[in-house]
Amino acid sequence: MKRIFAALLLLPALACTTPQSVPVAQNQFIMYGTADTTAAHQAVVYLTMGYGACSGTLIARDVVLTAAHCCTASASTMRVYIGNSTNSFTSELGVSVVQTHPNWDPNFEQTNNLANDICLLRLSSNAPVAVTPIPTLPSSLALTAGEVNSLPLQFVGFGLTETGASGTKLKMTQTLANICEGSSWCNVNIPNVGTTQVPPNTIGIQMNTNGGICSGDSGGPGFVTRGGVEYVAGISSFVMQNSSQQCDYFGAATKVDRFASFIADFLGNATENCSNGTDDDDDGQIDCADPDCVADPACGETSCELATQIACGASVSGTTLGAASSYTNYGNNCTGGYPMNGAENVVRVNAGAGTVVTARLTIANASTDLDLLLVKGACDPGNCITGSLNAPGTAETLTFTMDGTDHYLFIETYQNAGQYTLQITCENEQPVPEVCGNGVDDDGDGRVDCDDTDCNGEPGCGPPVEDCDNGLDDDGDDAADCGDADCFGELACEIADEDCGDGIDNDYDGFVDCADVDCKSDSVCDEVLLEICDNGADDDGDGRTDCADPLCRSATQCHPGLEICNNNRDDDGDGRVDCEDADCQTFADCPDPAENCDNGVDDSGDLNIDCEDPKCASFTPCLLQSPWTKTYDTDGCTCRTGAGSDRPATGLMLLGLLLGLFGLFRRFRQV
Repeated sequence: MKRIFAALLLLPALACTTPQSVPVAQNQFIMYGTADTTAAHQAVVYLTMGYGACSGTLIARDVVLTAAHCCTASASTMRVYIGNSTNSFTSELGVSVVQTHPNWDPNFEQTNNLANDICLLRLSSNAPVAVTPIPTLPSSLALTAGEVNSLPLQFVGFGLTETGASGTKLKMTQTLANICEGSSWCNVNIPNVGTTQVPPNTIGIQMNTNGGICSGDSGGPGFVTRGGVEYVAGISSFVMQNSSQQCDYFGAATKVDRFASFIADFLGNATENCSNGTDDDDDGQIDCADPDCVADPACGETSCELATQIACGASVSGTTLGAASSYTNYGNNCTGGYPMNGAENVVRVNAGAGTVVTARLTIANASTDLDLLLVKGACDPGNCITGSLNAPGTAETLTFTMDGTDHYLFIETYQNAGQYTLQITCENEQPVPEVCGNGVDDDGDGRVDCDDTDCNGEPGCGPPVEDCDNGLDDDGDDAADCGDADCFGELACEIADEDCGDGIDNDYDGFVDCADVDCKSDSVCDEVLLEICDNGADDDGDGRTDCADPLCRSATQCHPGLEICNNNRDDDGDGRVDCEDADCQTFADCPDPAENCDNGVDDSGDLNIDCEDPKCASFTPCLLQSPWTKTYDTDGCTCRTGAGSDRPATGLMLLGLLLGLFGLFRRFRQV
């Protein structure tokens, strides 16, 4: 295994070399960039040092960040140029101080050690006000191993192209391919090359026809965007070359977030910059967490935090005058790379998936220049997908289709803040579901999350589900455990044997111990019930056999079953199905009953309470309370009701047969 530098032609490959023509092989994989003339990247500068050229980035008005191997000359021989090409530079600045990293190896040409390849230049005078410095990536936003093979990085520089030309600012994007951190060299597997080694605190990209870095790009930035802000995440350092000495296979950059302290010390800021992600005054508190930033506008509520909501067919008027100015960079897809330095308002679109939305922004004053930008997903300028960027005073229009994710309209000031009206029209309008738990009134009905009835039954909303064996009324419907219809069919409510001496209704049939016919033959009970309920004989001689005998109404084998309240069947054979059966009055999906059959109250106002009310005719506890009643004739004989005989009425016999022992699956409520 060899270190990568054994495969590199170090200085001629990427160091500060005088631009020169390089033979172009048919399939060489270098550069493939596009011209970068964006205002935001005027901070990417061209460096000369007498014997060659590099690239760099203005990170403060008077400080340039570049590679250490570009800083071998004295300050007096170095020049910094601002512009887009060697033919159109607009400013030339001198250098007063050159500071390489203290652990940089000045003998790198002999040792092939390009670790700590970072340098800072103090300019002799400030850069023009029109040029906006670009911050370095702080350690709090560091590139991580989890972003390898997914995070796009944009590299910018004036170096050699695939045509052999140089001196024009170009940009290209590649995916982060590897990270090496710590104090040790790292093994890296490079396609078509094999395993090699790279120095610590570097990041790498694969070089192919999508683009790469090459000679003269040294010291130039590798940009990353976090939260809508563009940062310098890498400093172009070295590449591999192929047998034709062309930039190929792999390019590496110094990992900037590992050098935050070195950069901060050089900047020497005495006060905290409240929006750059850096602890500028070295007090352990960053940006808005620093008391120095209490009154800074950047530490107020962001435009996203102040976002309002708009629905189909609605319009809203407002102004960007005095609004928060939270965001500047929206990416090339939305603003062509131009920064938005003015204030903005944010509006969330309230429309369901599949709705075609047209947003029209009309501007009150002809001199006001507002743009309309569409952000999809999280309210983050980095998620901007398109924008309408017309001339001042001209209406802006966007049309898009909702897809189930949040859509935000940013009304952003490009120049001259002012008044506007935003109107939303919709085609194929779809309902908006309430998302239960995001803290947003998604459907615009004035109720958020669990306060919205749309969330009833959702996890964490409304009454909890009934736990069928904890002895508690979990869902607040006055029925606990197996006495709640929600528990019908649950394992905890399966038929149990009656324990005849514990004072508990073990089988939930409403009869306890010796009052339950199941206990008639138990030694602890008197033999007062003579009917054996499963032998096919009329044991007590009353003309009724087994389950036809009302005395068997609590026998396990005579129970007709339980009404399951959501299967569309008459489970207990009483002619009533699911919610029509009074047994289901506590089932969560059934409407509240007009008469609660066991609360001692005339709920329906018909002067009939509980089991006296015909509405409770199918409530099994009512049927089990008294399968017949006693009356007395004028001779003083005790008789049973039912057609003038001592036999129970036919209807009551059927009830005894069909509904006699409901409680095998249902516990009675205690009142």
